[in-house]
Amino acid sequence: MKEKNQNKEQNRKKAIELYNNNWKVSEICSTLNCSRNWFYKWLKRYQSGSPHWYKEQSRAPKTVRKSTDNKLGQQIIQTRKELLSKPYMQYGPQAIYYNLKMKNIEPPPVWTIARILKRNNLTNREDSKGYVIKGKKYPYDYLLVQQMDFVGPRYLYSKLRFYFHNIICAETHFAQISVLKNQTSINVCNSLIKFWKSFGQPDYLQMDNDLSFWGSLNKPTAVGKVIRVCLLLGITPVFIPVKEPWRNGIIEHFNNKMQQAILNSGKFENIDSIQKAADNFCKVHNKYHRYSSQDGMTPEEAVEHLRFQMMPLDENFTLPTGHIQLSEGEIHVIRFIRSNLKFSVFGLTFNLPEETMYEYVLGIIITHQHRLLIFKDKEFITEFKFILYD
Repeated sequence: MKEKNQNKEQNRKKAIELYNNNWKVSEICSTLNCSRNWFYKWLKRYQSGSPHWYKEQSRAPKTVRKSTDNKLGQQIIQTRKELLSKPYMQYGPQAIYYNLKMKNIEPPPVWTIARILKRNNLTNREDSKGYVIKGKKYPYDYLLVQQMDFVGPRYLYSKLRFYFHNIICAETHFAQISVLKNQTSINVCNSLIKFWKSFGQPDYLQMDNDLSFWGSLNKPTAVGKVIRVCLLLGITPVFIPVKEPWRNGIIEHFNNKMQQAILNSGKFENIDSIQKAADNFCKVHNKYHRYSSQDGMTPEEAVEHLRFQMMPLDENFTLPTGHIQLSEGEIHVIRFIRSNLKFSVFGLTFNLPEETMYEYVLGIIITHQHRLLIFKDKEFITEFKFILYD
């Protein structure tokens, strides 16, 4: 360990020596295999004038803060109880932090609140293994995107089956829940239209590979109503890789919180009573739930801070009856290519070159040209005919 520290100190001294010999910063970083941030950190230490500038400084706190004031600790516990008493409210450390602020009480850091809750046995967080990253780059992130998903089937006490159809804006986490008796494409379209009228339309709609979203395995090139309505309105459908629900991570997280809160809130006699509970959950979620990914803002606050205006769908728009003509546009399909080098699109398969093996690729179906373009990251790989039926 001592020898390792000496080598690090010699590197730091060498970097400053080269700098004083008029070497460029880029040359120093390349020679010593270090980053610019690393170099400027030690240059600043050197310029401080300390004779021991090259030595690692202790990272221990300069002062050790005493235990949080007992009165503030009680306020934290009391705030948690208040939040727990309100249906569908968050009651974790971050929610407590912002609730104290609303009461004009200066809160301690979120991690301190978490420590106080743990000390008082008021945490119920379960250990989760989560998804272990495989090390493969996933380069396909979209802006102005909404995610949608089904949860279910679930059953009433009368054994009536139902589904939750959820939609969420990835930028703001503003969400809508529709309780549906089945997964027909007509129900999905009406749910989407309702959300787009109240919240606004996205540039992209991202979803998993549920058949009701695509259309049919029997006629995969005669895409269904969901895709046709998207293209009609200028929205690009995006299908995530098969069996990788974490690619729709925002809505998957929402799904878990939503169904836990709603299904544990009581017994339901019919679909209408569940829809009422779902609407109440959404109101609380959109108005009060806070997300660290949004600097602690609620969905409604995040909407107000968007750099662009969401354009609602015209109130007079209704789902066209009968056949919907296929509009010009694109359909995006993302797949992970395995050793068989097959790119699969709902029963159709296309052979890809070896360079795509064990990589994520993006297939872009250009509807009016009947072409399937294949990209690896942003690099064009190949293309195929893809005859879509109108």
